[in-house]
Amino acid sequence: MEGVNQSERVAQAWAPSHITGFFSIHREQDPLVSGSCGCGIVLEAGCNVIASFWGEFEILVNGTEVDARTTMRVVRMLSDRPVRVECYHQTPIGAGFGASAASALASAFALNELLNLGRSGVELSQIAHIAEVEEMTGLGDVVAASRGGVVIRKRPGAPGVGEIDTIPSCDYKVFYLVLGNLSTREILGDRDTVRAINHAGRVALREILKKPTFSRFMELSRNFARETGLLSDRARNVIEAVESVGGMASMAMLGDVVFAVGGERVRSVLEEFGDVGMTRITHSRVRLGSHP
Repeated sequence: MEGVNQSERVAQAWAPSHITGFFSIHREQDPLVSGSCGCGIVLEAGCNVIASFWGEFEILVNGTEVDARTTMRVVRMLSDRPVRVECYHQTPIGAGFGASAASALASAFALNELLNLGRSGVELSQIAHIAEVEEMTGLGDVVAASRGGVVIRKRPGAPGVGEIDTIPSCDYKVFYLVLGNLSTREILGDRDTVRAINHAGRVALREILKKPTFSRFMELSRNFARETGLLSDRARNVIEAVESVGGMASMAMLGDVVFAVGGERVRSVLEEFGDVGMTRITHSRVRLGSHP
C-alpha cells in the first residue's frame, strides 16, 4: 500500500456461508464458550466485503445502507476510526444461510487489513463469533465457516475454543428453495422451542458421531426438522417430493428453506415449487480478497 493515500485505501475479504442441519444451544456468561453443537455444510456462495475509510460509520448490504447489528458490533470492536463496510451477499439474507456470520467474519478480516491491526485469524474469527452470540443472530456459523466442508461441532465455543471435526465429502451441488424467513432471535428466545431443539440436537449429534457420513447427516437433519416442530407444511411437501426421486433434502436452520442434493432430477422437482438456487459445498474458508 506504499504511496497510496490513507483515505483511499480499501481492503477486501470473503467468507463462505453455512447451513446448519441440526444443533443444540449452549449459552454461558462468556460468549467465547457459548455456541452450539451440531452439524452443517459450508457453501461456496458467501459474502464479499469491501472496507474503506469514511466520514462516518456506515454499513451497506447489497448496496443499501442497513442496520446490520452484528457486523456493526464487529466494526466497533476493531475500529475507532469511521469506516464504511460494504457487504455483498451471494445467498438470500435471513433464510438460514448464516449471512450475518459470513458478513461479520469477512468484515473482521477486511478491517484487520485496512487498519493494519496485525490480529491473527483465530482472534478475528473469535470477534465475529462474539458479535453473533451477543446479537443473537447465530451460534455456530462462524466456527464452521472458519473451517470449511461438512463440519461437526462437537463442543460449543468460538474458533480456538470449541471442538470441531469434519465429514469427508465431495463438493456436492446444493440446490435450495426459499419458502420464507424465520427469526433466529425469536426462535432462540422461545423456551419451549429451545427445549425441543436441545433434545433433538443432542440425539442427532450422538448419532452422527456413530456414523459420520454425508447421507447420515442429511437423514438426521430431516429428522431434526420434524421432531422440533420447525418444519413447515410446505417444506415437508418439498422434502417428500425430493425423496420420491431418490434425492436427499432437509430444512436449513434457522430458515424456511429446503436444501437438497441429488443432481438435476432434484433441481427439476424443486422447480415445481418455485425459484431454485444452486451453490456447492466448499472446503474453502474465510480469506482476504474477493470471490467470484
